[in-house]
Amino acid sequence: MADHALFAAVYDRMQAPTEAAGLAAHRRRLLSSARGRVLEIGGGTGLNLAHYPAATVDSVLVLEPDGAMRRRLAPRVEAAPVPVEVRAAGIEDLRAEDGPFDTVVSTLVLCSVPDLADAIRRIEAVLDPAGEYLFLEHVAVPGFRGQLQRFVTPVWKHFAGGCHLDRDPVLAMADAGLAIVECDRFDLPVTSPLVRAAVRGRARRRGTE
Repeated sequence: MADHALFAAVYDRMQAPTEAAGLAAHRRRLLSSARGRVLEIGGGTGLNLAHYPAATVDSVLVLEPDGAMRRRLAPRVEAAPVPVEVRAAGIEDLRAEDGPFDTVVSTLVLCSVPDLADAIRRIEAVLDPAGEYLFLEHVAVPGFRGQLQRFVTPVWKHFAGGCHLDRDPVLAMADAGLAIVECDRFDLPVTSPLVRAAVRGRARRRGTE
């Protein structure tokens, strides 16, 4: 994955109004369920790290393939309430032997992984049979806005760190054999209508829910 230096430089500033208007609260609520050994896919600039509960989380392994993002992530590693290791790797580099993890986390990252279906399969492969996958992702929508998402994506992704506006991660989870045990749909506050629709939830290996 190529570094996105400009996107990384402006990311926190762009996100600040959305975080303050409610996204930080969604992160905190999602991560309150994290426990044990945690894998975070695509740590970005580290906006999740402050929200991991020290009482239930033993450690967090963050995968972040973008060097520009890793440089901005580093200061938040030091301030995190739990031990954090950052690996210069993407989900496509993850192997089953890296697991199992008690919790796998992705927030606003499945839009930018190289292959959505493969990413979900790799998450399922490293998730402990008793573990949970915690997700907070923006999603494609039907109708005219969905058509606009598909039309804009080829250009949008070049300026937004590889973000695909037209992906349906919930469908990909079901297709990969994950059982969704909770899925709340909401609108991201103070953001573009093209990325407003979002989901927050928990999934497990099918048969263990």
